Amino acid sequence: MNDARAARGPAFVLDGVKRSFGSRHILRGVSARAERGKVIGLLGRNGEGKTTLLRILLDLLEADAGAVEVLGLRPDGSGRIRQRIGYVPERPAFHEYMTAAQVLSLRARFWERWDAARAAALAASLGLDLAERVSSASKGTVAKLAWVCAAAHDPELFLLDEPTSGLDALVREEVLSKLIEELQDAGKTIFVANHRMEELAGVLDEIWLLSGGVISRVCDAERLRREARVVSGRLADTAKEPAGLCAVRLRADAPLAAWAAFDSESAERLLRSGAIEGAQASAMPFEETLRRLLALGGDHD
Repeated sequence: MNDARAARGPAFVLDGVKRSFGSRHILRGVSARAERGKVIGLLGRNGEGKTTLLRILLDLLEADAGAVEVLGLRPDGSGRIRQRIGYVPERPAFHEYMTAAQVLSLRARFWERWDAARAAALAASLGLDLAERVSSASKGTVAKLAWVCAAAHDPELFLLDEPTSGLDALVREEVLSKLIEELQDAGKTIFVANHRMEELAGVLDEIWLLSGGVISRVCDAERLRREARVVSGRLADTAKEPAGLCAVRLRADAPLAAWAAFDSESAERLLRSGAIEGAQASAMPFEETLRRLLALGGDHD
């Protein structure tokens, strides 16, 4: 890959992006900037618009309002943006009468930078049987085929929509190991929506919370790893609970109480507030932090 090309500008920029379907307002003004080379996890409840946002970035769906720029290009329906993106949908679909090899041969006709040798190497590393027909393939085999299709043209940006959904643990590990290998190439950017975000805990740089139709928070993953705490103790005075915390309450079944605090400032304010007797803070595993963050996003619904 051309490192000079990868170094130019952000991977994508969203500015006030809105999208509705009839009377349903899904995206209400999404603004965010993805720097190149980062792994960004998109968290949000079902129906919040994660897939809609990915389809807008792919130039498969037009925004009703706002500005979108992907790899320095504005969506225009021409397909030129898709030439530079690797996309894995939640439910990959291929012609069922084709073998995996025929699927790859067909894809090669549409991608200018398709690398047949790269596709073959990826298929071999995943143990993908190129002679197997899609109609008889398992979910795991289809997922592997989808990953080869997404990566064979050496894209600059990967958009992954629940890439491990419905897969068994062994296949998830295989697919994710390929994702991690891609990170080793300079300039790769990965934007992934995944219910099992904890599977990506070791490689995430940022977590974006999509809530109420906007990106309600952007969290630095390393800071979360370092600072997230569970603050617990005996509930003393709810009136003294600080406002404006980057935290969610885990329990309040008096006399016990506990909060998940996502930064050191919030943890310290809880410890000093007087709302909790015998307050203490303990480290929160990053996998648990990611699960608790979804509740934080819900505060903005």
